[in-house]
Amino acid sequence: MDLKPIMGLICILIPLLVYAFSFYEIKVQPVAAPRIGSPSTGEGGEEEKKPLNLTVSIAVDAIVVKVDNTLAAEQGIEPEVTIPKKNFTMPDGKVVNEYDYPELYKRLVQIKRKFRNEQTVFITADPETPWSIVARVIDAARFELKQESYPDLKSYSEATEAVDEKGNPKLLFPQVVFTHID
Repeated sequence: MDLKPIMGLICILIPLLVYAFSFYEIKVQPVAAPRIGSPSTGEGGEEEKKPLNLTVSIAVDAIVVKVDNTLAAEQGIEPEVTIPKKNFTMPDGKVVNEYDYPELYKRLVQIKRKFRNEQTVFITADPETPWSIVARVIDAARFELKQESYPDLKSYSEATEAVDEKGNPKLLFPQVVFTHID
């Protein structure tokens, strides 16, 4: 059996595949798994800071933002806010029913202004929720944008990240933890 034609084809395909994969981009979303175990106690009898338990739940028709009831009452914010899907008019005139990411971002910025040292956001979603929606919620929670609120989906989508004096992006809640819906 003459293998020269097959070998010639393989010699052409390998560089072609390597070249094609140079255009393939992989993005990584850094997330953390929830910790399991009993909470640690403070040393020397010091009272530990109560966790905010900021949770963003993605439902079929809305996004729900929850924080600890006691801390919310102390800071004068609502402990649970439901952000329903909304109709947005796109630049081409098409109307889409989409999650209200600008309102979610605005709510998360308000929480961050009240709890500056908070770093963690818990995200829950139905297993049927597409990853693209979860990724957009993660982006809304992780990065601070140049403005605190946006009037529509188009301006929010086109917004750029705020940067610090070193040129690094400013983060809202950099530690994203996935949790399970009961």
